[in-house]
Amino acid sequence: MRTFQFSDAKSHKFWSIEVSGSAFTVTYGKVGSAGQTKTKAFATPEQAQAEAEQLIREKTGKGYREATPSGPSSDIASLESTILSQPFDSTPYRIYADYLADHGDPRGEFMQVQIALQDETLAKAARDELKEREAVLLAAHERQWLGPLAAFTIAPDGKTEAPVGHRFERGWLERIEFHNLTVNQARALAAAPDARLLRELVVEQVESEALVGSQQQYIDSYYEPGPDVPAEIDAYGAPGLHALCRCPHLKGVHLFQLGEAIAPGEEYYNCHTSGELAYHLVKQMPNLVDLHLLAHRVDANKIFALPLPHLRTLQLYHSQSYPLEKLAANESFANLTALLCHPHALEDNEDEPGAYIRLAHLRAICRSKHLTALTHLQLRLSDFGDAGAKEIVESGILKRLHWLDLQAGCLSDVGANLLAACPDLKNLQHLSLRSNALTPVGVAALQATGVKVDVAGQHGQTGPFDGELPEYLFEGDIE
Repeated sequence: MRTFQFSDAKSHKFWSIEVSGSAFTVTYGKVGSAGQTKTKAFATPEQAQAEAEQLIREKTGKGYREATPSGPSSDIASLESTILSQPFDSTPYRIYADYLADHGDPRGEFMQVQIALQDETLAKAARDELKEREAVLLAAHERQWLGPLAAFTIAPDGKTEAPVGHRFERGWLERIEFHNLTVNQARALAAAPDARLLRELVVEQVESEALVGSQQQYIDSYYEPGPDVPAEIDAYGAPGLHALCRCPHLKGVHLFQLGEAIAPGEEYYNCHTSGELAYHLVKQMPNLVDLHLLAHRVDANKIFALPLPHLRTLQLYHSQSYPLEKLAANESFANLTALLCHPHALEDNEDEPGAYIRLAHLRAICRSKHLTALTHLQLRLSDFGDAGAKEIVESGILKRLHWLDLQAGCLSDVGANLLAACPDLKNLQHLSLRSNALTPVGVAALQATGVKVDVAGQHGQTGPFDGELPEYLFEGDIE
């Protein structure tokens, strides 16, 4: 029997289904009640199973989340709840592994093997033996553990790259990488109960796809209609992300990346990913540690207000809105160590022309009483210039920063001298002032401090070019 639950502000319901031969029995009602029961018969067991699976897809599409235990319910539920509530403690995994092994579940041994492999002091012979056993267990059970995800994560020929990357860690599905997310891939993740301890989720791009039966130019991917994708969404409205928002396995996610990563030092900014649904995904991830949003139209105003007490790294690229004052006022961000911002290339904004990151934003970060753990600060494509350098010095934030990146700004020799004269500058392991307005005099003053400083590509004067906005504000994604 498989059991599912649905909870919102108005109701708490359960729904279960048990297939027996050529019939199945459905029980449903309010959580805590006995519920109502209905049985339906079919011509063959295969028809009963197919109809049951269709009903399950419908229920998960409506927001129901599977609560089926894989062993004695109270023990399993308690162990998995402990893992989710203590995300940085490996002990619950060890206890769970022993429990499953004692009950004859092969995943128990697989967990024990992978946990043992995390010991860096292992001798080579012992490691090789464990790796061999790991491969045997995966070969025997990987498709079963992946469930519907196997169709996308395991290439048929075993050689080519699968459309969805994956990794097991500590015996459970640890990481999923959607290179070009489709509705069916998102549905497969939602329908895979063994993904309930998923910790890392990456969505690089989202496929443009239409409903089955549509005839649309330039569309090669199609999906069946369902309640997880609004009927009015067009092919370019990220239908796969809509389906992913209904996934029940997001609570334990520690790392979420939306959009394609940019390698350190890479100067190519080209974003094709929509971030309009980023908030709806992130709000389901209370245990996030690393959040990387490299997408258009992210609602940072809402995301910056979320309670994310475990968050360490926050990266927001390609956005046209940086309400950093809201982030600075969020007391749950006390553990944030890295804030990395690189806006979208400037576009005409008649209401508020100019840079997307300004002096008020910098001041909010520097003076925040909550961001006391911040050690890495990156604010690019800004217009605070020398006034920003003065704020950085006077706020005292340099006492704790290890990394400061102000690439693509208008800081001149005046600001460079302010920074160079501050004794706390020596705390920095790296200072980036690429594409600012320094002359060799300002560069020399910074280099004389002994701090590692990147000053490539200075653009000279800080004013507009030929009456236009400064060119450095366009050093981002232009689409």
